[in-house]
Amino acid sequence: MRERAGARMILHPVPGPQRRVSGVRRLASGLRRSFSEFLGLPVLIVAAFVVLAGAIDRLDNDAGPRSAWSPLRLFLSQYVGDTQSAISMLSTIAGSLISVTSITFSILLLAVQQGAATLNSQIVDHYLRRRANSAWFGFFVGVSLFVLITLVQTTHTTAPVFGVMSSTLLGAVSLVALVVLIYTTIDQTRPATAIATIREAALAARACQLPLLAASAEPVGAGPDGVPIPAATGGYLARIDAGGLARALDSHPGRTLALPVPVGRFVPPGSAVAVLTGPPADPALVAAIRACLAIEEQRDVAHDPAVGLDHIATIGWTAISTARSDPAVGAIAVHALQRLLHAWAAPAPRAATSRIVYRDRLPDQVLDAIESLIVAAAESRQHQSLALILRALALSLPVLPDRQQDGIARLVATVAPSLASHLPTRMLREDTGLLVAAFRRAGRDRSADHLSEILAHVVRESRDGVADPS
Repeated sequence: MRERAGARMILHPVPGPQRRVSGVRRLASGLRRSFSEFLGLPVLIVAAFVVLAGAIDRLDNDAGPRSAWSPLRLFLSQYVGDTQSAISMLSTIAGSLISVTSITFSILLLAVQQGAATLNSQIVDHYLRRRANSAWFGFFVGVSLFVLITLVQTTHTTAPVFGVMSSTLLGAVSLVALVVLIYTTIDQTRPATAIATIREAALAARACQLPLLAASAEPVGAGPDGVPIPAATGGYLARIDAGGLARALDSHPGRTLALPVPVGRFVPPGSAVAVLTGPPADPALVAAIRACLAIEEQRDVAHDPAVGLDHIATIGWTAISTARSDPAVGAIAVHALQRLLHAWAAPAPRAATSRIVYRDRLPDQVLDAIESLIVAAAESRQHQSLALILRALALSLPVLPDRQQDGIARLVATVAPSLASHLPTRMLREDTGLLVAAFRRAGRDRSADHLSEILAHVVRESRDGVADPS
């Protein structure tokens, strides 16, 4: 549906059938997300154990008379006994596996919940996304199902030698593996491990985002004045198919597409998700553009590096602020943000002549996260956390490009009132001096002078307060 507003044409989403289609897409998106996050690998592992149970049952049924058995089968048969003994053994193994596994899984879920309560609720998301965790769950469920299937098949098998011995071996391996699973789960709830996992997920998502940046150009000046393409449904912009957008524009020459909404941002229903400039918009082109912009109910950790960045910033904010007051966890978050600042400092390759325009906001978002921690340190009066942040900025400033150096210089406006709210401890004075010296070496004397004046003022006020207790 089209409507003219002044000199611009607005393309409204079509109600009715399109909304029904969006419901189907939402269901499909939920299934895709659950299988990509967790269910896919366990389902494959369980299916493999089911196939293995059928194959071993076939071997037992095709063994023939005892005189035709192989030496291995004859050796193993002395530990199995008759069919009734095999059923009794398999029943014991199956019951033990199900009981121990269910109790262990309950304890592990409580441990993950406690870790999420201590750090951040998104810890659960990253726990589910780890392939090792989903593989362990699939293994234990698959082994339990294998033993149950073997138990049922034993009733029609004369000598279930391989079935019983395989079940016994897998049961023993499962009990040993439980120890490994318990340790790895508890280890993942440690602050250092959890934050490192989130950081690695953010780096992997950034690598997935590079093709979009390589196929698009950085915008110059104000946003384009073209035809807004509204979102057919509300949600988060989870992914952008740069290849699909390029193919759609190739079939419609003379048009340029601007993407003002970054990946991960919430898109209200009907708001502009893209701006198309050039000749009048073709409905087929608009539909193709919408199909390349995936709007979902949740942000996509695998394609949105800002998700992990926000999670680390939230953990750091909670630890540094009075919400938890845990400087140790706050230090881990600061160092993780510093590593992301260095990892994303180099400008990503862009296509200057591309007809797709997209702004890369991620380097600035890292500095925004660090600025939030500065505010949290001011609120909680954690001088050691503020000193650590200033030291991190001082050590990073010389090796960062001009864009990030400009961003750190802008942070002085936030650092100044935060510094003024603290007592001038030795740690805070030394690390502030490091940042001042880094600014001067970088030729940013204005920022250095401003920070030096604030530090001198804080020291002077502290001495005056000591000299005059009243």
